[in-house]
Amino acid sequence: MITGIFEAIKLFGMLKSFGILVAVVAALAIGYGVWRHKVFREGYARALSDIAANDTAAVGRATDLRKTWRECRDRGGRWDQAAGRCGS
Repeated sequence: MITGIFEAIKLFGMLKSFGILVAVVAALAIGYGVWRHKVFREGYARALSDIAANDTAAVGRATDLRKTWRECRDRGGRWDQAAGRCGS
């Protein structure tokens, strides 16, 4: 009986450590996701401003291409960067 209690306490300690590890990994994954999204958005805005500095007509084309990409993502498709088109 006493041994069973000690085993339960030992198991609880291991589960608590595992829970902390899961929480740390989840926090790191969320942090990375937020950072990556921020970098992606900044890169897109920067590309548009660079294009605008060189050619205002190119801004319209880039915006249209962005709409095509967004429509693909909204339909649940996956954009194939190499082919430049929406895949299933």
